[in-house]
Amino acid sequence: MFQIVFDRQWHRFRILFELYKRSNADIDTVYDLRELSMSQGIKLLDFLPAWKYLQMEELIRVRFGGSTRRYQACLTHSGLKAIEEVFLNENEPTYYFPAFREMQH
Repeated sequence: MFQIVFDRQWHRFRILFELYKRSNADIDTVYDLRELSMSQGIKLLDFLPAWKYLQMEELIRVRFGGSTRRYQACLTHSGLKAIEEVFLNENEPTYYFPAFREMQH
């Protein structure tokens, strides 16, 4: 059971961290998170729960616009803090994610 939880946290982290990197930590930069996750090798069945979780925890903000893309979002201030917290002490887990060192294995 622990592996399932870890895998879900890992997918959430990868999506959020990739958004953080690509946006240069800018909370106004919008990306299609489905495309972003596909580029990271995350399957749709893993992406959808991560997408919902990141939204519900307000780590991302959905941005609806004129585009037909359904999964456009940007980082929130809380999302930015959640990612940066992971790197304050790479050996300690955070509220949202396992320790970074643990995720590297």
